Amino acid sequence: MSKLIVLVLVCAPLLCAADQPTMQKIVPLKAGDGVDVFATVRDLMHDQVSVKMYQNNIVLSGSAEGVAAAEQLIKNLESMASHTRDVELTGYIILASMEPNAGGGSTPAELEPVLKQFRTLLNYKSFRVLDTVLLRAKENSEAQAQGFLPLPNAEPPGASDTFSFRKATVSDDVVHLTNLRLFAGVAYTTGKGEASMRQVNLQTDADVKIGQKVAIGKASVDAAGDALILVVSANVVN
Repeated sequence: MSKLIVLVLVCAPLLCAADQPTMQKIVPLKAGDGVDVFATVRDLMHDQVSVKMYQNNIVLSGSAEGVAAAEQLIKNLESMASHTRDVELTGYIILASMEPNAGGGSTPAELEPVLKQFRTLLNYKSFRVLDTVLLRAKENSEAQAQGFLPLPNAEPPGASDTFSFRKATVSDDVVHLTNLRLFAGVAYTTGKGEASMRQVNLQTDADVKIGQKVAIGKASVDAAGDALILVVSANVVN
């Protein structure tokens, strides 16, 4: 009698496990190396669930408890993966002139505190936003945009320009920009009637606090004293 009782006690859990319902769940991978996450879950959970990979998803099949444990392991592995954020940089390309209301237009009120120093120290009489450019890139990556600037006396479509940075890194609430550059090629005709090209170049490294507008610098565009001013603001998208 005692042997029979022992046999029943040993087999009971196996019978219960076999009777447990099987469920399936598809878990999308959102971070980390998908192949590494799949291999880790498969190796650690193979005795509890069936683990397969389909595109960027892990398919789990097994008991409810096993599937839940495997799903939690996936979440834990994803949380350990490094997360690369996006950096958004807005560049305001502004024409500063010694002439009042040169070319018409105006600047947004939000830029006035930044331009005040140029207005006071350099005697510019008017400012006009020629273009607003948005660059977006992953941390430690580069970004570039090209276009045309409607400079006074420039024939359509205007002066060709390139706005770019080589790398953007984030530390606390500051975006560090490596090799931030605004380049413009201004075509003009010399006194002898010959076509020529004037190069306008602003190039530097810069630290920009998130949410603030920072004046990067200015560069002359013609003999009348007009200049391009570059103002930027930065944001980080998680």
